[in-house]
Amino acid sequence: MEIIQIDCIGLRCPEPLTLLRNQIRKANEGQIFHLLSDDPVSLRDIPSFCKFMKHTLVSMPDKSNPHLFVIKKGLN
Repeated sequence: MEIIQIDCIGLRCPEPLTLLRNQIRKANEGQIFHLLSDDPVSLRDIPSFCKFMKHTLVSMPDKSNPHLFVIKKGLN
């Protein structure tokens, strides 16, 4: 399964979350997404969205990947 890349660098809330939602709706369960976002609000929005929609937040941005969120689509 190919990883779906979503580049949201330079976009501001709510665009990163909206683009992720639109891509997840079209994907199969278990699909992996790499979302790049430099919007500080994404640090709150993406984890909340994943928890609410029952997707797995595999990883958050860190020092080695300061803008990368890795998400795995859940059952919905």
